[in-house]
Amino acid sequence: MVSGCSVLAYWVGNYIADILFQAMPSVVAILGIHYFDISVPDVEYLFLITIFANPAFIYFFSFLCDKDETGSLLIKLVYFVIGIIGPIAISVLQVIPKTMDTANYLRWFFYPIPIYSLSFGYISIANMEIVTLVRKL
Repeated sequence: MVSGCSVLAYWVGNYIADILFQAMPSVVAILGIHYFDISVPDVEYLFLITIFANPAFIYFFSFLCDKDETGSLLIKLVYFVIGIIGPIAISVLQVIPKTMDTANYLRWFFYPIPIYSLSFGYISIANMEIVTLVRKL
């Protein structure tokens, strides 16, 4: 028993709360994208999938760490490296013909990480025309 309730009720309650907390900044981001008329078709689906997948990913990592501080630091590091640096690096590698195969391999390796999928998906949608133009050169 956790907090006077079953373990299942505890985790389901936390999952629902995490979804609601993540939905707020996602809605603000989507509204900003539409308000500023940024051309990223169907980006709402990326945010929707991330809202549901991200808590499960964080819970998975929380079980790998003994202390809360360690888990928090690990998640921040993973999100910075794989969520920010990874998508940019793979986007650059995809444009260079010699490294295109490596980029395609790495892309599938990182897809299970929700923050990578969100970042890379957004970059891919936003830069679709640029990538097509560069590949034609």
